[in-house]
Amino acid sequence: MKWEVKELPDGRWGIFLCKKYWKFKDKPVMYSASVSKELAEQRVYRLNNPNGYSNDEKCYTVGMARADAKKKREQAKKEKAEAAKAKREAKKK
Repeated sequence: MKWEVKELPDGRWGIFLCKKYWKFKDKPVMYSASVSKELAEQRVYRLNNPNGYSNDEKCYTVGMARADAKKKREQAKKEKAEAAKAKREAKKK
C-alpha cells in the first residue's frame, strides 16, 4: 500500500491511502491528520518505506523464534546424519 498527503478543508494535512488501493472507489481512506505539511510528508515517507525504521531494535517476534528453532532443528538433523554416515563408513572398514 502507498500513502499520500492531501490538504484538508480545515487547513490541516491528511494522510490518505492512494486511490488505486481503495476497497470502495467512492470512499477515500484516511490514516491521520497533521498540522504541518512537513510532518505529514515525513510520516508518509515512513509508511511507504518502513525498512529503515524500527520501533524496537531488540524486538524478537514469534516469527523470528520459529525461524531460529527451525534452523536449530535442521542443524541437529544435519549433524545426526553426518554422524550416522561416519559410523557406517567406520563399520565398513
